[in-house]
Order: sequence, then structure tokens, then C-alpha cells
Amino acid sequence: MINIIMIDGSVLPLFLGSIIYNKRREMNLTQIELANDICTQNTISKIEKHNIAPTVNILIKICLKLDLTLNDVFSDFSSKSSASEDSILDTIESNVLLNRTEDVKEKLSLLDGKLTNNDMEQYELINGVMDYWKGNFDASLFTLDKVLQLTKSAKDDVYTLLSYLFKGLNYLGQGHRDRAQYYFQMIDNIIDENVKISNANDLEVLFICKTLAEAFNEMKMYGRSYDFSKWGLEYAQSKHVSYFLDDLNYIAAVSLQGDTDKKQAYKDHKNLAFYLAKANNNEPLLKKINKK
Repeated sequence: MINIIMIDGSVLPLFLGSIIYNKRREMNLTQIELANDICTQNTISKIEKHNIAPTVNILIKICLKLDLTLNDVFSDFSSKSSASEDSILDTIESNVLLNRTEDVKEKLSLLDGKLTNNDMEQYELINGVMDYWKGNFDASLFTLDKVLQLTKSAKDDVYTLLSYLFKGLNYLGQGHRDRAQYYFQMIDNIIDENVKISNANDLEVLFICKTLAEAFNEMKMYGRSYDFSKWGLEYAQSKHVSYFLDDLNYIAAVSLQGDTDKKQAYKDHKNLAFYLAKANNNEPLLKKINKK
């Protein structure tokens, strides 16, 4: 496996230089023409002949010139496991965390009578998150309390952490920043204790990092925001996954924008966020970046 380790600490696995070769030929471009204003012809040659990945900034510019996405040039860019390996409930949870809530009720109804007691904390978490996305804060808080009863607030259970996270988000949505900070701090404390969350998958961990870092920025706790965005990027590197790279870099940039001692780090994170968002067609994030 060939990996690119980016300056933000993220990793993009399984680089496919043949995709760039085929697309360049399809567009009737020479290696020199593709390299123009981006890199050297030798770099293109190494990409195509030897599958050697360039730096991320060069790769993004090449992808944009060839009208490719990063998904196209990495065989395992978005996910570590295939959908067929996930249970239906896991798939529903992942979609709900990403605010893809279409047909969730119908999908959950297919599971009626098929769930075990061990599934209930995940099932209730999904319902609590759904209510949060709909702005039904009181209903969400009630359901999340049911999740915490099921997990017994165990520190090593990811559904405890996700419940704390969404309870904090609910209170933040209601304007109760002191209550929100209380639940965010509980997650912070668990992570500081290096508790092993044995039932967490990569998406859940990185979602917690991204969302908590966003919330800390909103609360003007920029130091903690940067800590969680960087921790997320380092986690992605260690696990060879690539969720939320554009968002995490953008959040890191926002947390640094007022720090005169970290102007270069701010610029690096912002540029990476822009190019990754552009390569991934992340229009909502591009709008945020362009407003800055």
C-alpha cells in the first residue's frame, strides 16, 4: 500500500496512478501539458508509471485539471469497510450522524421485532439524533437520557459519548451554553483519561472530534477546538481513514485565525480545506470558506 501523509496528519490510502494516466489520455493531454503550472513532467511520470503519489496540494490541482475527485484516485478514500459488512442498524446510524435522514423511519420499521437488547442503545441514539436534526430538542434530550440509562453512562461505550455530544448540542441549540459545556467537558475528560472505546468505529470517533471542535469554536474556546481538530486528523492518520478531512482542516483554521503566532498553520489548514472541499464537491463548506 502506498500512502500520502499530508501536512495535516491525514492519510489517503491505495493511490491509483493508472486513473490519472487514463484520464489524461482521454483528454488528449501530454504529460508536459498536464504538469504545466502544477509540477514537473517527471512528477507526472512517477505518478503514472510507478504509482508514486505526489504531495496533496499537487494531487488536488491535478484532479481539478482532469475533472477527477479524490474518490476516483484512491480505491479506499471514503470508507474502511464495505456497506455489505455493516449491519442495517450501523448503516442507518452512519447516515443519521451525517444528517442523511431520508427514509430512516421506513428503514427502522423493517427492524421491528428483530432488535436485541444489545441493539437498543444504538436504536435509541438514532431516534435522539433524528429529533435533534429536526430541532425537537426536548424530545431528543429525553431519548438521549434513555440511551445513558442503557449504557449506564459507561465511559468505554461510544453511545455514552455520542449521547453526551448530542445533549450538549441540544443545549447549545437552546442557548444554554453552560449546560452544553458541561456535557462537552465530560467527553473531554474521558478522552484525557485515555479510556479505550472498544465499540467505536472510525466514523463515530471522527464525527465526535469534528462536531466537538465545531462546538468549541462556536463557544469561542479556540484552544480546545484546535486540540480536537488535530486529534481527529492524527486519529485519521493512525487508522488510515479519510472522513471529514476538509471539515477538520477548516475547523482547525477557524480556531487559529486570531492567533498571530500561527499564521502559517492557519494558512495551511485553510488552503487544504479549500482544495479538499473543491475536490470533493463539498459546496456547503466552500461557501463557508469563501466568506472568510
